[in-house]
Amino acid sequence: MTRRRKSTLTVAAACTLAVGLLISCVLFAAVGALEYGKMQLDFEQRANLRTSAIQRGLNEAVQVLKVTNQLFVAAAPVSRQQFHDFTAPLLQQYPFIQAFNYHRIVTLAERPAYEADMRREFPGFTITEHDNGVLRPAGERPSYDVVHLLEPMDANRRAFGLDSGYTPQMQRAIDEILTTGEPRSTGLLKLAQSKGNEPGLVMVTPVYRAGAPVGSAVERKAAWQGDTATVIRATSLVSKILQSAGLLADSGLALRVYIGAPAQAGNLVFSHGELPDAPGAANPLARWLAFHQHALYRQTYTVLGQPWEMRVTALPQPFIDTHLGSLCTLLGGVLFSVLMAALVQSLVLRSRRVQMLVDARTTELRLSNERLAADVAMRKHTERALLDSEQRFRRLLALSSDWYWEQDAFFRFTSITDGFFEKGHISPGRFIGRTRWDSTPEMLSTRWGRDHIARLEARLPFSNLEYAITGDDGVLRWYNTSGEPVYDARGEFKGYRGTGSEITERKLSEQRIQHIAHHDVLTGLPNRALLQDRLGQAIAYANRSGHPMWVLLIDLDRFKFVNDSLGHKAGDQLLKTVAERLQTAVRSSDTVARLSGDEFVAILGESNDAALSPDIVQRVMQAVAQPVLLEGKEFFVTCSIGVASYDGNGNAQHLIEHADIAMYAAKKMGRNMFQFYEPAMNEEAQERLRIENALRKALERGEFALHYQPQVDLESGRIIGAEALLRWQHPELGLVSPARFIGLAEETGLIVPIGAWVLRTACAQAREWLEHSHGHAPMRMAVNLSARQFSQPDLVQTIAAVLAETGLPPACLELELTESVFMNDVAQAVSLLRQLKALGVTLSIDDFGTGYSSLAYLRDFPIDVLKIDRSFVNDIVTDPDDAAIVVSVIALAHNLKLRVVAEGVENREQLDFLQQHGCDAIQGYYFSRPVAPEQFEHMARQGRHLDSASSTMAA
Repeated sequence: MTRRRKSTLTVAAACTLAVGLLISCVLFAAVGALEYGKMQLDFEQRANLRTSAIQRGLNEAVQVLKVTNQLFVAAAPVSRQQFHDFTAPLLQQYPFIQAFNYHRIVTLAERPAYEADMRREFPGFTITEHDNGVLRPAGERPSYDVVHLLEPMDANRRAFGLDSGYTPQMQRAIDEILTTGEPRSTGLLKLAQSKGNEPGLVMVTPVYRAGAPVGSAVERKAAWQGDTATVIRATSLVSKILQSAGLLADSGLALRVYIGAPAQAGNLVFSHGELPDAPGAANPLARWLAFHQHALYRQTYTVLGQPWEMRVTALPQPFIDTHLGSLCTLLGGVLFSVLMAALVQSLVLRSRRVQMLVDARTTELRLSNERLAADVAMRKHTERALLDSEQRFRRLLALSSDWYWEQDAFFRFTSITDGFFEKGHISPGRFIGRTRWDSTPEMLSTRWGRDHIARLEARLPFSNLEYAITGDDGVLRWYNTSGEPVYDARGEFKGYRGTGSEITERKLSEQRIQHIAHHDVLTGLPNRALLQDRLGQAIAYANRSGHPMWVLLIDLDRFKFVNDSLGHKAGDQLLKTVAERLQTAVRSSDTVARLSGDEFVAILGESNDAALSPDIVQRVMQAVAQPVLLEGKEFFVTCSIGVASYDGNGNAQHLIEHADIAMYAAKKMGRNMFQFYEPAMNEEAQERLRIENALRKALERGEFALHYQPQVDLESGRIIGAEALLRWQHPELGLVSPARFIGLAEETGLIVPIGAWVLRTACAQAREWLEHSHGHAPMRMAVNLSARQFSQPDLVQTIAAVLAETGLPPACLELELTESVFMNDVAQAVSLLRQLKALGVTLSIDDFGTGYSSLAYLRDFPIDVLKIDRSFVNDIVTDPDDAAIVVSVIALAHNLKLRVVAEGVENREQLDFLQQHGCDAIQGYYFSRPVAPEQFEHMARQGRHLDSASSTMAA
């Protein structure tokens, strides 16, 4: 009895399993690292949101303190009623404020008279001091910092008359105020009027005698007559800030806020959430393998001299929620490795079994030959049978297919192994006794089928014949078969035999690859390659039928805003949504393709039943404009469409280009519109290209020149400066308006070398005028900086080099910037402006009021001059709204210690209005147009002023 060999794991299977497990572990670690990075980034964003909100709230509290102090600067002395009326709305707006105080300095000699005077209004009044929670009459000391005014009185009566200077923290804050001249804040302290355990802090700013010098610490101490203070409940302050911003609902974060250094439990102002235990391991792998994220975000900044520290800690989250991807990768890799090892093991064992069968059959043949050696006839018959069997067996091994089949001399199937019927879900009656074309009739009408039949009739072998059959279950499957002719011992044809296999999966993969090659991966729409094929078919149909066709180029108007604000994931979701809406908005026979980015192309054809009309384009626009829900927020994204039509006549090679030109024309008209292509649009595009090419050569050919428009001081009427304005004298186009080429220079980046030339030329001209000033006050040269120039990393070094090269004093150079230049990154802009200011140049904001800047940011910019845009000056005499805006800008600038220059002053009425309301300087056609350098120098030498300009205008 043959013993069955025990199966062991082969070397090939073991290697396959080891490699698979190794790759799975690597992928597991890589995906885990990505997951941890995503968690860390999300945590930092949420933490930064909270720390920024607290910082903004503290800044508002500081502004409230400064606003209260301005009451005593502007309206001293302040009565109790005035103090009450002024602070009442602030207390309602900021509920975390415990009280507003005015501390009055009272000397020991003044104390009896002061207390007697106060008792007339407040019986029993005396100056008190705070000693370990107990209020008692203050002892004798040289002076007292007495709470003289207090709001609200009812809730804070215990603090009324309190000597706040007796408290060590208050005394340190007052000493720092008198030393530095800046407001200061105390640390956490127990408030006299506090009824609970909530700590508080006091923000203090000094009040000096009106007109007294305060330049030094000694002068400030001599002029000090008291201080204004804001008493704040620290915990309520932080809680209200976070609660009003909706930032306390995140259960995944723990927040701690400390005031004072170092950050200790005694300095804790606010806490939210329970802190998790710290991980034991510090390396990245151990940190990731922990059951939850351990992350700490710290930020420290100083408010009125007092350090604040915010600590945000990530709270534990379910492990599977944050590492589902890596776990699935690991499990999938392990399972795939095991299956591949099993497959290799099966193939190796199968090969061994086949070899054993071959060896056994060879042995049997040898024994049979020995037994039948005596019978020659029987031996020959047996040899022929064995040779035939061995040949069939070896052929089957060579083909290594799913099933074996045989046909007779009339190509009818006589035998097919069961694998064909099982895999194909086909009954034997459909093939046995019938030819292949009896079961697949389309072979008789197709070229591949007729070629196969001809090959069989020629008795030739064939291989890799692919065909499809629908099984009894209704599923279409693909098959591959090969065969060869069979002859008997006399050489007569007996039929065919061969093997076959199912290739449905391979054919489906080929179809998927074909689909991917011709379709956009994100939206599933046809890509450029398939679009060209569909466009060619549509043009051919239009030529045959005489029906027109339209090509629509669709560009989303606010796609960049969505990408920048919500990220590329939301942008991809928007593109998929738009693709679905475009397909729904057109007919199934029309084509919608994705061209690139946020651009789509639609090919619309006309038929006898459906004519093309602008209503179809409008329907497409309406479909796109429906609100889209992205990350819980509604967005309205419109589109601009260019339409190029083709009616079977003319050139169809540039339809997409024409639609693109029409689309840009629609965008220029304000977006959310559509335009049909017209030849004039192409001419405009060619003109734009012509100007761009000429602009690239204008600088090296010396076609640029600078004109200068005077800036006139309204107090003296004299010229105090000039603004350099670029002019382009083209040899063919003539004098090209800046409106035609400045925007194009911005788009192409040519504005950077052009702006550098303008800066260098203007500084050299200003230096020349300075040398010939003959004792006159030096004039300031104003030069505009574009957004592209402002974003250059070497801007400060370039300006410094130009000043050194030309020898122009920095104080004679004024750099003009528009508001939009620095609104994208305010912090970076402030840093860059301060570097420019450090050079000694003057900075001005041009076209003020036309941008979107915040007045709160304006306070932080180191700006010297505000220039009011001409759009507000034009109608200040006739339009009350423009007049109010101009008056407000002038008052705002003067409050911020800025000079004001009004642009576009063209008549006497505008000049009188600006003089009446305190504008510092003007420029405009009323005084002079922009002129060449020689004319400007002539005006300066003549000493032209506003009176002479008025005489010239009158003449």
